Amino acid sequence: MTPDPIDPDITQLSGWQREWVKAARASVDEEELALLCQAATDIPSPTGCERELAEYFRDVMTSSGIDSRVQAIDERQANLVTRVGTGRTGAQLLLLAPLDTAFAPGREDAPWLGERPRDDFTLPAQRYGDKVVGLGAENPKAFASCALAAALAVHRSGVPLDGQLVVALVGGSMPVLAGEQSSRRNSGMGVGTQFLMDHGQCSSDLAIVLKPGYSVVHEEVGFAIFRVVVRGSVGYTGSRHKGSYNNAIVAAARMVGRLEGWFAEYTARNSSGQVAPQGAVTAIRAGDGTKPAFNPATCEFWVDLRVNPRTTVNAVAGQFEAIVAELRASEPAVGIEVELVAGQAGSATPADSPVVTRLVRAWEEVEGRPHVPGKPGSGLSDGGVLRRHGIPTARIGLPMPTEPGPFEGFSMGVADLPAMRRLVDLLVGVVVDVTTRQRAELCEPPASSRGDN
Repeated sequence: MTPDPIDPDITQLSGWQREWVKAARASVDEEELALLCQAATDIPSPTGCERELAEYFRDVMTSSGIDSRVQAIDERQANLVTRVGTGRTGAQLLLLAPLDTAFAPGREDAPWLGERPRDDFTLPAQRYGDKVVGLGAENPKAFASCALAAALAVHRSGVPLDGQLVVALVGGSMPVLAGEQSSRRNSGMGVGTQFLMDHGQCSSDLAIVLKPGYSVVHEEVGFAIFRVVVRGSVGYTGSRHKGSYNNAIVAAARMVGRLEGWFAEYTARNSSGQVAPQGAVTAIRAGDGTKPAFNPATCEFWVDLRVNPRTTVNAVAGQFEAIVAELRASEPAVGIEVELVAGQAGSATPADSPVVTRLVRAWEEVEGRPHVPGKPGSGLSDGGVLRRHGIPTARIGLPMPTEPGPFEGFSMGVADLPAMRRLVDLLVGVVVDVTTRQRAELCEPPASSRGDN
């Protein structure tokens, strides 16, 4: 990727601001950061069950003299809102990170993780030198720990804020419709951030969301999740040769194969800017192993399509219906029904927004080189919720570790401590840059965003 050009006039820090940044970074306790992440990892917080973790983080922050309060959503789900500074005329910056893990420890999520999950999907957390390993150690526990560590550093070093830093750690952030342990059917998909905004806990001028990827992101995908029902006829193995054999599982398998090829076409057609929306078949259900001699009349599967901020959920649904029409033509013996079960539009903040330019400046200062945009992404965050509430939002995550993790492929459970320290240093830089300024210095038009038509 081509490096972004550096504008020497963007967010130039004064001598005092540079000294405050140095003082705050010097107050960061790396072992405290490691222990905070490990302790947080040891507290299970699957979607819908984040309250215990929120209360732990609250106790850590209040013991240091910082205003930190749990915002209960229900008896088990909660957010945490932490504030540093009381300035009214200065700018308010929000750092937002999730509390919830996509998976739960134990047998509940064995269909996804296997009967014997790897160490990065189990508890208790383990410490391997500079790495904390355990369920959710990197995403979300490392992000939450880094946000709080930045707040502690600014508070302990006595940076004179004109404005305010708000750290919101939110429940219900993961792309999960409902957790098995939750009493509600809407415990995920950004519900905690929406609750935070609806109940007046945040009216920030700018926001930074902490999620994977160590480059500044200002465009993010939405999602459209479809349930596909394939209807054949019930059958029996012993008589399949004597008459009509219309197995919904077999037909669904052929459709899944066709869709796997189509997803690449979908991505190519819908990629632009910072996003490359992906698609996948994410679940399938048919029959029951207690009746192994009979094939069921129906087979269901679910499809997750990511949505470019320059289009709409409805437009994506139209693209999916077009490929389903082709599947119907190729499978005339079965019925095919499609239902949109969840959807959110993609969103974007202008590239010249103060939150984007200041985050880029902080990245370049920490790294000592021009900012390099990351590979176009397809990951979700709660940035869309914030943008829909008019808050200009950018996203950043952890740097790649110098020493690779011990596991290949997808992982959310390896937190690299040197990488966490670099992220804290970056956050401290942008916090000082924003919150030691008057709000008038950050005035801009509302962030651009797209919603469904």
